[in-house]
Amino acid sequence: MASKRVLFWGRFDHGYSKTRVNIAMFRALGWEVDFFDVKWCCRFGDVEAFFRGLNRRGKYDLVFVPVCRQRDIAAACRWAHRRGIKVLFDPMISAWDKKVLEQKKWKVSERRAKKLLAWERALMAMPDFIVWDTSCHVDFAAEYLGVPREKMCPLFTGTDEKVFKPVADEGESDGIFRVLYHGAYLPLHGTETIVEAARLTQHLPIRWDFLGWGAYKAETEKKAEGLSNVRFLDKVPYEQVAKVICSHDIVMGVFGTTAKAARVIGNKVYEAMACARPVINEFCTGYPPSAKECKAIKFIPAGDANALVAAVEEYRADWQNKESYFSAAREFFERELSMSVVKSQLESVLQRMGV
Repeated sequence: MASKRVLFWGRFDHGYSKTRVNIAMFRALGWEVDFFDVKWCCRFGDVEAFFRGLNRRGKYDLVFVPVCRQRDIAAACRWAHRRGIKVLFDPMISAWDKKVLEQKKWKVSERRAKKLLAWERALMAMPDFIVWDTSCHVDFAAEYLGVPREKMCPLFTGTDEKVFKPVADEGESDGIFRVLYHGAYLPLHGTETIVEAARLTQHLPIRWDFLGWGAYKAETEKKAEGLSNVRFLDKVPYEQVAKVICSHDIVMGVFGTTAKAARVIGNKVYEAMACARPVINEFCTGYPPSAKECKAIKFIPAGDANALVAAVEEYRADWQNKESYFSAAREFFERELSMSVVKSQLESVLQRMGV
């Protein structure tokens, strides 16, 4: 029997972590994966599809619109629904939430904010099914975006386990406790909390390293000026990030004080635990319930630098048993966050959609 075919649609980043995982999971379930990369105008992607001969590629069983591609939804749905094909969307974030509630570009009561919300609510009504990275985002979409709960469920972010896995620790053996932040310096990450924790521990043998790039990196560097226990590492290729993770003792998660920060399980958490490194993070109800009992995860209040210092010190005080923390991190990942878990979730979604 011929394998089923899914068409990834839109102007998306093929290398983005969640998209890489989704592609891999469809293939693991036996699906043939094809791509329609919109090049002209997202709003009229269905017109572009006609002129570029997409119809000649054969029949598809599903159209999948990857993360953050709200602008591609309308055209993808027009094209697919004319042909009796269902559409699955993985937004990951809400455009209205990001611009209004997180970045505070406009007040909720402003006309532009209301217009953006109405636009996104209309788009969210178009796909046949929507998946979010956590159950918290499912709740948010039901309350604010008007999406019926029966049209949604969580699909964890996961991570590329061919890249993120335990590797030999090539860190320095100098008695320094090594803490790592890696990421895109998003507001929800709360890097200012990490810098303040570093400021509070200048008298201790703890080094705080930052790896990554993003809009708020310069601001973070400015806040860290004069701190001898903070380093900003040079950019490394994606395939080398696991080596950097494994050269550190623990990894920082998300500490932002926005509502969105409390709804996510950051990529960095998946990647760190896949690499067998424990984490510190603010609590999110989207975590599997067993996270509260996992010794390799410490939850602290959002934006609380003193609590972050206390959590780091708890790890450091018991670091003669570091291998047990490494094992606990990897075991939790395999059981609760791994690609096999994501695969089962995706398989359930496809069954619910009847494709």
